[in-house]
Amino acid sequence: MKLLVDENVSRTIVEVLKNCGYDLLWIREYCRGMADEEIVRLSMSEDRVILTFDKDFGELIYRVRMQPPGVILARISNNQICTKGLLNLLKKHGDKLRGYFTVLREHRIRRRRLLNR
Repeated sequence: MKLLVDENVSRTIVEVLKNCGYDLLWIREYCRGMADEEIVRLSMSEDRVILTFDKDFGELIYRVRMQPPGVILARISNNQICTKGLLNLLKKHGDKLRGYFTVLREHRIRRRRLLNR
């Protein structure tokens, strides 16, 4: 799975994901300060699932109707727990994350199908 990682995701999480072999593009290194709309367009052109802590992507997808390949919204503030949760999510659900807006919480995963998918 190819990921487009928002700049609000910590370097620790990014490094763990890279070390586990995930193909990712981190906005903090690619183009710091990129607007959310541009991130969605980039995810579409590069066919990458967005990984973020930013709830605003929900509005872009369900109100503005932008259609990225998928979104993972992490709602866990502890980096260590979040990293473990992300690795479990990617390992267990990998390709099933495409076409969904997935919310990752410490003890729960919620998925909602993206519009027009």
